[in-house]
Amino acid sequence: LAGYTKLSSELGAEATHALLNRYFEAVDAVIEGYGGSVDKHMGDNVMAVFGAPTAHDDDPLRAVHAALEIHDRMAALTNEPGRPLAAHVGIASGQVVASGTGSDAHREYTVTGDSVNLASRLQDMAAPCETLISDTLHRAVSDQVECQSLGEIDIKGIAAPIRVWRIAGLRASEKIAPRIAFVGRRAELTQFSGAAEACRANSAGQAILVRGEAGIGKTRLVDEFIRAATDLGFASHRGLVLDFGVGKGQDAIRSVVRSLLGVGPGAGQDRHQAAAEAAVRDGVCPEERRVFLNDLLDLPQSAEDRATYDAMDNTARNDGKGEAVADLLRTASAASPIMVIVEDVHWADPLMLAHLAATAEAVAESPALLVMTSRIEGDPLDAAWRGSTGGCPLMTIDLSPLRRDEALTLAGSFVDATNQFAQDCIERASGNPLFLEQLLRNAEERGEEEVPASIQSLVLARMDRLAPADRRALQAASVIGQRFSLELLQHLLGDADYDCAGLMAHNLVRPAGSDFLFAHALIQEGVYGSLLQAQRQDLHRQAAGWFADSDAVLHAEHLDRAGDEQAPAAYLSAASEQSEQFHYERALELVIRALEIAPKAETFGLRLLQGELLRNLASLPDSIAAYRDASEHAPGDAERCRALIGVAEGLRITDELDDLADILAHAESLAAAPEMSPELARILQLRAGVHYMRGEVAESLHANGMALKYARNCGSAELEAQALSGLADTEFLRARMISANGHYHACIELARAHGFGRIVASNLAMKANTLFFMNQSEAAAAEYRAAIELAVKARQPRAEMLALAEAGFYMGEAGHFEDSKVWSGKCLDMARRLGSRLFQVVAMHGVAAATLHDGDREGADAIIREAIAVMGAGDFVELMMGPIIHAKAACVTDDPKRCREALQRAEALLRDQSHSYSYLCFYQDALDVSLKLADWDEAERFARALEDYTRDEPLPLSDLLIARARALAAYGRGRRDEATMEDLQRVYEEAKRVRLRSVLPALEAAFSSA
Repeated sequence: LAGYTKLSSELGAEATHALLNRYFEAVDAVIEGYGGSVDKHMGDNVMAVFGAPTAHDDDPLRAVHAALEIHDRMAALTNEPGRPLAAHVGIASGQVVASGTGSDAHREYTVTGDSVNLASRLQDMAAPCETLISDTLHRAVSDQVECQSLGEIDIKGIAAPIRVWRIAGLRASEKIAPRIAFVGRRAELTQFSGAAEACRANSAGQAILVRGEAGIGKTRLVDEFIRAATDLGFASHRGLVLDFGVGKGQDAIRSVVRSLLGVGPGAGQDRHQAAAEAAVRDGVCPEERRVFLNDLLDLPQSAEDRATYDAMDNTARNDGKGEAVADLLRTASAASPIMVIVEDVHWADPLMLAHLAATAEAVAESPALLVMTSRIEGDPLDAAWRGSTGGCPLMTIDLSPLRRDEALTLAGSFVDATNQFAQDCIERASGNPLFLEQLLRNAEERGEEEVPASIQSLVLARMDRLAPADRRALQAASVIGQRFSLELLQHLLGDADYDCAGLMAHNLVRPAGSDFLFAHALIQEGVYGSLLQAQRQDLHRQAAGWFADSDAVLHAEHLDRAGDEQAPAAYLSAASEQSEQFHYERALELVIRALEIAPKAETFGLRLLQGELLRNLASLPDSIAAYRDASEHAPGDAERCRALIGVAEGLRITDELDDLADILAHAESLAAAPEMSPELARILQLRAGVHYMRGEVAESLHANGMALKYARNCGSAELEAQALSGLADTEFLRARMISANGHYHACIELARAHGFGRIVASNLAMKANTLFFMNQSEAAAAEYRAAIELAVKARQPRAEMLALAEAGFYMGEAGHFEDSKVWSGKCLDMARRLGSRLFQVVAMHGVAAATLHDGDREGADAIIREAIAVMGAGDFVELMMGPIIHAKAACVTDDPKRCREALQRAEALLRDQSHSYSYLCFYQDALDVSLKLADWDEAERFARALEDYTRDEPLPLSDLLIARARALAAYGRGRRDEATMEDLQRVYEEAKRVRLRSVLPALEAAFSSA
């Protein structure tokens, strides 16, 4: 490699001598600083050599850096008039003869050859402050140097025209030049340009899928898409799906999220935290979606957010993350059009595909494009995926092999495309540009015209010609994966100074933010496949050690590839960590892989976790089967007991009570060890649930009480909260609302303290119900609102519907008719949307009560008639709601006969069940109807029945209703004495105090007629 510089000034001899000294001193220092050698000074020229006598892997790039710095140094060297000096630089590369030259009298070390002559000619042609380089040198540095082609030029002393390039500057790392020239694909690029222009004009985008076989040029075409989009004002955000070596935060969607937020790939947690806070503060991400943004940025959740996340099911979490990405995309595209690129989706898992579908749905209504690449074999974007994108247009571009004329153009970037060797390469590559590029690079490096048989053999041939340090580095990098960090590579090599420059110079790897990527997946695969098994395993074992304390997943995966016997245990640990972070799909993938390699005798823990993950993913039959498998592989009774508890958890959800009871009996027989208090606590909780569903109140109370004892013995806050919830539900079932309230309160406070959002969400509305019966309607309303708010935050429509139903129902009974109408109306809309007959009937009851309070008896009657029609006859909805709905039917009609028939129907249904809320709500309406009909004997009968029902634990609400009924019955029978009026006044004042407005009109009517 040779270079020349020339001064552009004419001075006197003395001034010239002084200036030349300063000039040579500056230029020589630059050359030597970049590892070059000053060959000689000739007049005002300096001849420099890079690569001899000392060679470096990146000598071409060193020469370019030296040339650019020489130009910078010239500004500091001025002649007498104060004008800056300018250098003319020419650089060429190729084979030269480096040796001593001269006579016996005088001999010096120098280089000779055509490249030296070409460098001299290029220096002569260069304008002031300009560097011209040869075509061969350009190919070596084009990934990192911006160049402008001057075309082919006839140069004196050289037979054929030479393509010459002018250096424009260094490229930024994120703007690396294409690995190969862009040829062909004009129709595809036109398609994309049309889509981009339409997107910008209409503020509505689409998805674009580029498909083709490996090496066909998908990434190269996408590079051109980015250039075209940039010219149209698009900002690009890129992610890559990898099949191995995906570290924390490196999956494609998380990479895109960081890019949208302006967070670099190497940023630490503080930068991620600041970006999340700024996104919420600036309205980029709504506050209610901060919990999902935290997950996407791998940030720890606050105690409140973690509790909310815990209350969600897996679908809600994944949907929320998809919507958070869509929010970021819409906000970013509002400022300027954007393009999101996700490459290699053929390796995408179902969750990644779901995120891509959500992104596609967002771009359809934004000035944004989603560009994806995939191999045709394994393309996952099927009809089902397309149907999940909300109708987003999808343009599919299938890439075919290059035509012969296009392949000739590509070959011309390397060699004379008309010679036989180029023709042989074109024929062998069969239109695959990657294969053709590797063939030509191989020939360029080897200096021989030989055509290897495959890309892998090409890669190996090129690897064999690397310097030993680079060859070892390439092999070690292939073990890390397609993406690798320099720090880890240096660790594997035991060389803290290694810098990948040689690999980049040979176009084998390229920078990717703070990391590096193999130039193509096939190159990484080829290098990796060449390693001896022992060498490969040793490198994987070293990589596993590197990740041991920082990334449990990569630690396990490298142990797996190392064939290490600790891999299954590492997978179990990694899967448990992923499960703790609510990443159930990823955790399940890890467990499945571990089960494939683990000895059968060591699979128990994996199968146990598999069952839990499947249950969390709502795959109950598979969960039950996994737990049964675990029980068969259990090493002892204690482990078998835990597996059977898992089976029971699934059977509880599917309401298979008989099988559940048998499994629990078996599990309890195995839980004899003193340290098995946690297992006994859960067994007893589940058994209590069976008793509860069968209406066996005493047995349910006893089992939950024992479960609470065992939970406290073992110090498990979660088991204690669950036992308290079970006790509360059972007390509620037998109408002991004050006792139930105490248990609900203790359960909720304990769950809140430990972030058990699911437990809080399932108990809040029930606690509010008990407050209603305790005449604490304002407190009840506050708890109902909290329950609804949590259900909305947890994205649980059924939980929200349940909270609305309970709130509307009970607040209507308490006379809070405005709240009741709003909440019941929302519940009715949701119930109709979700197709729930039970909750439709519950909501209609609340709407009817509020409508009746407004004085619209006919409207209320119509609603109740509709509820009866929806409820049907003889099924579970009538069993649950029949007594309440028919009692309300008696309230809304003025027909005495219909009133009595409705009450008789309600009482008949009530005898077939023992649900407390049905008894209590029935008696409230039955008392009102009896008083309305002036049937004082019936009013007394219902008052006695309600008193008997609540005798074990009298309820403030029931006591008030009983006292009101008896006072009004006495008044109705004509007792207008002082005692009766005092009873009426006392009841009236108490009803006003507790704001039980629904009972006031009848009392006020009595006063007005007294």
